[in-house]
Amino acid sequence: MISVGSFFRNLALFVLLVTAAGPRATAAEGLLEDAIRLYDAGRYAESKPLLAQVVATGNADGATHYRLYFCQRSTNDPAQRQTLEQARTLLEKEVAGAQGFESAFYLSNTYSNLGLTEEVSRNATEVTGRFEVGALEAPTSAVEQFRLGKLYADLNKDRSASPWFEKCVDGFAASAVPAHRPYLEWAARWLGNRAIDEERFEAAAKQLTHLSDGPNATLEEIDKLGLASLMIGDYRAATKAWQRAIRINPGNADRYRYGSGLAELCRQTEEIPISPDGERGWNELSGEELEQILSRQAERVREIKAEAEGIERLTRAQRLSFDAELDEARPLFAGAALESMRRGINLREAAFFGGYAPLIFRVREWRVKAAPVEKVLRVRDVAGPKPERPEAGDEDD
Repeated sequence: MISVGSFFRNLALFVLLVTAAGPRATAAEGLLEDAIRLYDAGRYAESKPLLAQVVATGNADGATHYRLYFCQRSTNDPAQRQTLEQARTLLEKEVAGAQGFESAFYLSNTYSNLGLTEEVSRNATEVTGRFEVGALEAPTSAVEQFRLGKLYADLNKDRSASPWFEKCVDGFAASAVPAHRPYLEWAARWLGNRAIDEERFEAAAKQLTHLSDGPNATLEEIDKLGLASLMIGDYRAATKAWQRAIRINPGNADRYRYGSGLAELCRQTEEIPISPDGERGWNELSGEELEQILSRQAERVREIKAEAEGIERLTRAQRLSFDAELDEARPLFAGAALESMRRGINLREAAFFGGYAPLIFRVREWRVKAAPVEKVLRVRDVAGPKPERPEAGDEDD
């Protein structure tokens, strides 16, 4: 039986230890917060010494070790492999009892960097399996939603990964926290590329817009945004995307220039038919049939304009009539050009040999020229100069 004196001595010792450890624990927590803030901002060289101090305390978890490894890798630190192995040892212990997805997420990344592909799949299978049987709760934060989506993506389970990536992108976009930008871009890129490959253009445009709003969008992704926007009828967005692509790579921008010109042509066209002949969809036509429609409508435009130019003095009514005929040719031309762009056909080459590039780039080519207006002689040119106005104060009283 413990004496009262021993009890109070032990209690005093306990209080002393807690009091002494408190400031150190608080300092370590603050250090870790600063390190993670710098890490999330991509400032790895600055985050690295702070993370190293936290790890040196001997109380850092596996995720902290992984972050230190990543900083070391970005600075070519030879200690990176040892740190990664330490992260693996800790994360393998932590993941079994973890209630969220952080440990599993970093463990998969660790295995991947170690080249242990089978272990990546095993880890992802175990954790997603626990989630599916209800052992782990559905994530509500965007970061945890991203982590779950990434685990499914590690298993190539795209249908399972997609809804979690979609949720996290919406969450990141709504919160607009700069530190979360890399997660948003990774998920939006994953979703956008798959959507464009599957020709789900509306979904692709949404995700690729998230990418284009930041500085890290690739030229290919900007081009894809132009195509997706064009195919859903958001012609202003398509023009904006392709104009940006032209500025980035002006020396190899033919596709972007033709895309931008086509977007403006479509914007000026009232209604583009969903079928070229009332029976088939545009996707059912062969490449030759598309080229024939483009050439035929271009020839029709030339004939209409030649007829109009053969009239010495067009009346307003005649000009409107010719313009109406040109308006009838434009929707089919635009529809065939759209389908060509969707298929990745070289529109520049086709337009050059077909002689209809001006119809894509200049909307005024779809109008007949107005008759020249004769200059009307002013009265003073016929009857001499007008009398000068009297100077102020010279008027008659």
